[in-house]
Amino acid sequence: MKTIRRISQIVFLLFFLFLFLSASYPVKIKIPVDLFLRMDPLIAFSSMISARALINTFIWAFFVLILTIPLGRLFCGWICPLGTTLDTVSFVSKNKAGKSYGRLRSLKYLTLIFLLIGAVFSSQLIWFFDPIALTTRSLTLTIFPIVTLISNGLFGLLFKINFLQDTLIRVQNFFSSTFLPNQLTFFRMSGWVLLIFLAIILAEFVSRRFWCRNFCPLGALLAFFSKFQILRRKVKADCTECGDCEKICKMDAIKKDFRSTDDVECIQCFDCVKDCPPHVTTINFMGEKKPYKFDLKRRRVIASTVAGLVSVGILKTSFVGRNSKTNLIRPPGAREENEFLDRCIRCHECIKVCSTSGRFLQPAFLEGGLEAMWTPMGVARYGYCEFNCTLCTEVCPTDAIHVLDLETKKKTVIGLAYIDKNRCLPWYKNQNCIVCQEHCPTPQKAIELKEEKVIHFDGTEELVKRPYVREDLCIGCGICETKCPIEGRSAIIVTPQGEQRWSD
Repeated sequence: MKTIRRISQIVFLLFFLFLFLSASYPVKIKIPVDLFLRMDPLIAFSSMISARALINTFIWAFFVLILTIPLGRLFCGWICPLGTTLDTVSFVSKNKAGKSYGRLRSLKYLTLIFLLIGAVFSSQLIWFFDPIALTTRSLTLTIFPIVTLISNGLFGLLFKINFLQDTLIRVQNFFSSTFLPNQLTFFRMSGWVLLIFLAIILAEFVSRRFWCRNFCPLGALLAFFSKFQILRRKVKADCTECGDCEKICKMDAIKKDFRSTDDVECIQCFDCVKDCPPHVTTINFMGEKKPYKFDLKRRRVIASTVAGLVSVGILKTSFVGRNSKTNLIRPPGAREENEFLDRCIRCHECIKVCSTSGRFLQPAFLEGGLEAMWTPMGVARYGYCEFNCTLCTEVCPTDAIHVLDLETKKKTVIGLAYIDKNRCLPWYKNQNCIVCQEHCPTPQKAIELKEEKVIHFDGTEELVKRPYVREDLCIGCGICETKCPIEGRSAIIVTPQGEQRWSD
């Protein structure tokens, strides 16, 4: 069973990576690329509680919960991509189980209470702690760009070898047409995301699955549902009490008597079964069936609840400057801002898929206050919303971005462009420039050029084509701002003025 479990972990990790890489323009598979996020019960509960709505994309999460009740935390030991990553790190580095930190174990339950209290008061906090969202975000903002940078560097070096060039061109074309982008994409705050992910990885050298043991709120939620599990560990009477099982238990679920088990902490990895010298340990449906009692101190529960309420107050009342808020351009199909913040889990699937088309979306910092931190926002100077793309609306697991068909998306206004006449070449320097009008994708150009007579300082006259924005036609896609040839801040800027938000 240990071997089967490892095969399951490898298969699910590869499947997770395949879906992640498939989130590119255009999506060629029929399987939802956000399937693992849809399978996550913690994301499902938090999003539906916060949004006060039943989100049908989370039907897979309920199947996971149904399986958890009889089988225990099988998801953690056999499926979770972050858990598999941590096991891989320990396997490669030959880490032992490590020191037990039993006092920290309750932190994951307190974190779960803290997060759910926030969700009850419509404050979405799950994004920072959930392992699936955390892994997807880390891959999008840091790991994938680093892999792309390294691969581009390797191709650049190998292309200098003449006899390899034809083969390398075919290989590079294959990767560019499937998984790797044609050009390197940069993301805001990627360094912070990388530090958080590295901290979780490095904690593995303190003890096996340190994050899973002590901090993972998804594991805590699954533990609550597995208290009546029937797949349990059992030790026969002829146990020699050698202690090997306790030493190798990656979740510190085996107690000091070597026979008792904290069943809700067990992730059914079967390490104790495989490595038991006298072979007296089994995990099957014949174990002693008794409800598990959670030993959560009342004071800690109250403190966690109060912390959740305080966090809601801080997030909801954080200052948002009127000037800063003008930078928050949301993706097409985004719900009304309050509901968008209630649903968005900052998984950054939309940012990943957008990076393969217009490269428009980036994680927000403090432009919308603390509550909007790391939500997707458009940065038109860096990239634009591709006119013929609806992928960000298709990969959102919580329906924070509603699915739009292409024709609807083309007519959805996400902002409005305006011209800074103090920087625009035809207005400021009286020089012809038609870049913004050339790139405008709307069927009837939202940027019109008008020939106007200009009198220079020396008295000479000249006709200059000056751009004007047609507010009734502009949808705020931002390509004009992206392509503006002015150095630094663009001479044409998109703001969320006139944006259309989705509402049921």
